Amino acid sequence: MLGVNPLIIIYRYLFSVGLLLGIAICLVGCDQKKMAPPVFPPPVVSITKPVLYTVQNYHEYNGNLDAIETVHIKARVKGFLNEIAFTEGEEVKKGALLFKIDPREHSAAVKRTEADLRKATTEFERYRSEADRGSRLVGTRAVGTEDFEQRVAVRDTAAATMLQAQAALEGAKLQLSFAEIYSPINGQIGRALVTRGNLVGQNEATLLTTIVSMDPLFVYFDIPERDLVQFQRARHAGKQADVLSGLLPLEVGVTSDEGYPHAGKIDFRENKVDIGTGTVRMRGRIPNPRILPGNTHLLYPGLYARVRVPSGDPRSLPAIPEDALMTGQEGRFVYVLGEGDIVQKRTVQVGPQIYKGAPSGTAKSQGWTLFAPATTPEGKDQVIQLPAVISIETGLTINDRVVVNGLTKARPGTPVAPLAFELKLPTPAGAK
Repeated sequence: MLGVNPLIIIYRYLFSVGLLLGIAICLVGCDQKKMAPPVFPPPVVSITKPVLYTVQNYHEYNGNLDAIETVHIKARVKGFLNEIAFTEGEEVKKGALLFKIDPREHSAAVKRTEADLRKATTEFERYRSEADRGSRLVGTRAVGTEDFEQRVAVRDTAAATMLQAQAALEGAKLQLSFAEIYSPINGQIGRALVTRGNLVGQNEATLLTTIVSMDPLFVYFDIPERDLVQFQRARHAGKQADVLSGLLPLEVGVTSDEGYPHAGKIDFRENKVDIGTGTVRMRGRIPNPRILPGNTHLLYPGLYARVRVPSGDPRSLPAIPEDALMTGQEGRFVYVLGEGDIVQKRTVQVGPQIYKGAPSGTAKSQGWTLFAPATTPEGKDQVIQLPAVISIETGLTINDRVVVNGLTKARPGTPVAPLAFELKLPTPAGAK
């Protein structure tokens, strides 16, 4: 038997393998069926239903705080300033001693006028005695009528001189009393504008310091004439108290406040509209609370103030977390779930803000939350603190399911896997 060349055997083997691979590729290429794309589960999103909440509409304005009483303390008499009897910037009580001016010149004036009064009194007594004696003698013809009338005139002149001396003494004592200056009101005093040793009151009353009352405070703000007309119509319809009745409420917040924590009443409006700005000046009155340490007043005259005034009657509106709101070309909108958990886009009209949480880094109270029972892998409840809650004027009902978390994963017209949360109101103080 002849031997077989090994190369031939290898070539035949490679040819068989290639043929089989070609047949397999042809069979695969002839298959007209395509592989189906992978199916992903719908994304998980958090949803909640709106809750009804009583909402009050407000008009909001900018204003400033001002003291009800402002007193400029001035030196009313001339003299050197001897003493400053207060601590600058402290609160002072009505009647507290503030300044002492050198009283020597005014004491001397008192003594001089006292001497003038004694002299005038003595002369009056002498002339009155002569007039009385003349009235007895004129009846006996021992004194002529002309002489008697002259005695009466001299007596009356002496009486007038005595009254003049009495008035001069009262004026001198009053000037002496001005050498000590007392606080006319309770309030906070400013810095001393004149230091000890300076001559004050030389040609005019010298301003020494100022005092402003601290509690309560005025808040001044300007409202557009449109709002004024609206207030007037509401008052005419009996839906709102008169501005001057002191019953119309307002709320005030300063720069460092969250919201409007200071409640007060409106007590004045200007008697005409400013034609340059189209506004009318309004004034309210608010209490000024004290704070620790130091038991000092929280608010200061001159502070910028945010003011809001109730408008209309309270209404019940749907409330949702403000994070659920989005903005597009059509305005504000939310995602809601329809049948089959299909995402739908819903345009809404936003109402007043209901709640805003404290900023980070500050003490937080129990506010609005989202609650879902036993939804964690460990079977624990989920509680999510909400930063803000907003009311919705139109576009939502309390039966709608609103997407509040996972908004980037939701697309209109696509299904989602909802995880339901309950929107809970803040727990009342003292409740367990």
